[in-house]
Amino acid sequence: MKIGAAYTRLLVNDWKACFVFYKDLLGFEVVVENETEGYAEFKAGDMRLSLFRRLEMAQLIHNADKPPQAECQDTVALIFTVHDLEEEYEQLRHKGVEFAAPPMNNPYYGIKTAYLRDPDRTLIGLYEFLS
Repeated sequence: MKIGAAYTRLLVNDWKACFVFYKDLLGFEVVVENETEGYAEFKAGDMRLSLFRRLEMAQLIHNADKPPQAECQDTVALIFTVHDLEEEYEQLRHKGVEFAAPPMNNPYYGIKTAYLRDPDRTLIGLYEFLS
């Protein structure tokens, strides 16, 4: 199979809250915004991130009869690199973003990381390379 990178799509329950989070709090550039269809795309560095209402996707692939949620550990995490983690951490906290874990060094991988969640509870990791 020959493939190319397209984008990461998050299937979300609260489309509007997630849209505002990625646009206003994280500052991602909006490429497509269609609230009626429950779809948005952002430019996030050298990748595209899209949001799509979870119910619409469930209907599209004919599994809307399944439970929408289950208590479990995370199954996906969005990971973004940043130049200065401490600066980004402070700016996001100032905007009211709560972090699941504050900045911490991970010398095994040579990175510093911090974790937060979007309004739909998707885990997001920010990291910078340690010098």
